[in-house]
Amino acid sequence: MSSRHFMVNFRQVPRTTIVLSLLLLALAASSAAQAPFTLTAAQLQPSSVDPGGSANSILTLTTGATFSGTVDFTCTVTSTQITTDLPACSVSPSSETASSLPSLTITTSGSTPPGTYQVLVTGTDSSIPSTASATLELNVADLAEDYTLTVFPTTAIPSPIVPGDIATTTVTVAPIGGYSGTVTLSCLSVTPVVTGSPVCSFTPSATVKVATGQAPTATLTLTTFTTVSNPPNSLIIRSHPRLFYALWLAMPLVFVGFGAAGKRGKKLLGIFLLISVAGGLFLLPACSGNSNNAANQITPNNTYTFTLSGSDLKGLGPSSTSTATVMLTVTAAK
Repeated sequence: MSSRHFMVNFRQVPRTTIVLSLLLLALAASSAAQAPFTLTAAQLQPSSVDPGGSANSILTLTTGATFSGTVDFTCTVTSTQITTDLPACSVSPSSETASSLPSLTITTSGSTPPGTYQVLVTGTDSSIPSTASATLELNVADLAEDYTLTVFPTTAIPSPIVPGDIATTTVTVAPIGGYSGTVTLSCLSVTPVVTGSPVCSFTPSATVKVATGQAPTATLTLTTFTTVSNPPNSLIIRSHPRLFYALWLAMPLVFVGFGAAGKRGKKLLGIFLLISVAGGLFLLPACSGNSNNAANQITPNNTYTFTLSGSDLKGLGPSSTSTATVMLTVTAAK
């Protein structure tokens, strides 16, 4: 049985070449494991705009502990379908030396064609050199004219409050697709429905004028109660109810007396009837006020949800009414 032997001759490699190669590999691995900085972008707000509108994004630049360079920002807008009148983009500030929150703005013109556009934001440090990038998408469309109603914060402040205190929040009316008009704010409903539930009001006015590209605000004030006093004129009935009813019960006897007194009595009877009718009309609001405020009202402890409405004065817009909600918590006084 014979055996065969194979011999392989390897080319000799200089040690210096091997060492340099290992060093380069180590540096590449270290660079890949720990980049000097990273760049991320928040979603565009809004993600869809009308031609002529603009959108914004917040960029986050995260640097390593030993990074001390300067990152320069650039951005480009492209489209796979459109080549003319592309949106313009800019970053402010255009360069940063440490972790920060630069702002990206995408601006369209009235002639920007509807479509989807890709936005590429790049951060470059030429001294290393090193780059990082983030991508976004912007949709340009002919949006229908409308508006939205938002509340911030959604829980009125301060929170919670005790009966008798007030809490506030801010209501914003934002136009969509070039909407302009007059919107009237109101509290559509409050739940739960209880005696003494909080009431709402708007300042400086519940009527808000909205212009294209502007988002006006109003302050919503929620008021709670410790007591609800009766109207002053209702004191007549509460203080002297017997006298009040005695006067009205005695009127038939007065009529008989005047009727027996002849012509002069009839004239006086007419005057008395006129005074009686006027007095009844004067006391009528007092009766109503007394029945509605028979007891003091205190806002009960609870969490209340207000549904707000904003209605276009002329009924314009596809929805013509936008709604939002706000919370209010009421607790017992300490």
